[in-house]
Amino acid sequence: MEKSFKYIFGFVFIIIAVGCGVIVAPLSPDKFSSFKEECEQGNVTSCSILGDMYSDGIGTSQNIHLAQNAYKKACEFNNNHACSELGKLYSKAIKRQSVSPDNTNVHQAQVENITTDSQMCESGNYEKCYEVGKQYEAKGTRSFYKKAFGVYKKSCEASHTYTLDACYALGNLYKNGLGVRRNYRLSSKLFDHVCQSNNDKACGDLGEMYLYGYGVKQNTLKAMKLLEKGCQRDNIKSCTALGTLYVTGEKISENYAKAHYYFERSCAKGDALACYNMGNIYENGIGRAQNRKEAKEFYRTSCSAGLQESCISLKALN
Repeated sequence: MEKSFKYIFGFVFIIIAVGCGVIVAPLSPDKFSSFKEECEQGNVTSCSILGDMYSDGIGTSQNIHLAQNAYKKACEFNNNHACSELGKLYSKAIKRQSVSPDNTNVHQAQVENITTDSQMCESGNYEKCYEVGKQYEAKGTRSFYKKAFGVYKKSCEASHTYTLDACYALGNLYKNGLGVRRNYRLSSKLFDHVCQSNNDKACGDLGEMYLYGYGVKQNTLKAMKLLEKGCQRDNIKSCTALGTLYVTGEKISENYAKAHYYFERSCAKGDALACYNMGNIYENGIGRAQNRKEAKEFYRTSCSAGLQESCISLKALN
């Protein structure tokens, strides 16, 4: 099975040859450092990808402020995806009055808000500790990651239902080595704790840990069950990951029918990558009869969602 890396606008995927077709696998969190370094060296595509990783919390903690900076750098060199995502962030900022560019009043309000929330956190309001942690994380510096780690830990140890988000955030800090030494074992324990409380994101992350043996003994069967659990709760990334595993036959037996099911489910929820893979399945007859009309529809849906590779494939079919 031949593999290579391919850059697709603001995304990076592993391109895996399957029969006559090509299936796109999700971006690996392990590549975060590489894209960050390349962006700092002026690689526009890497900056756009870095923005996606910060925005979605792939390989690092979610950080909208740093995502905005990365997108802005790429947009200045006319990267369409980065400009589009930057516009979305600015639009959201205006609506919620929290991340507004060059707005002194908003910045002052943020500082005052952190101070107030910190005081409430110190007084035992552990829900506010989580809010403070999110604001610290958004700063994106080593010192603030350490502060975020401290308040997340305090909130998580309170063991109330509303502090589960803090436990999940703490798990991501351990996983990515932000504000604390990387520790996959503790990260997996936190994800497990939150997953048992029906948090779909945590189940998906825990599934990834078992799939690759990060902090736990590698267990493909358990990984699949956790990814399935996340998928059934509409975690579309878990669904797409399952589809990719079944279509490529990595770690499990190929099953094109199941791959089709998971890609279709994820595509219906708006995942552009899954829609692209559905188009590929129908264009190349992977586990299904070739159907150019169906392929075009899936490519069109994915293209409309911003995945440039789908736009290219759609144009080729037309």
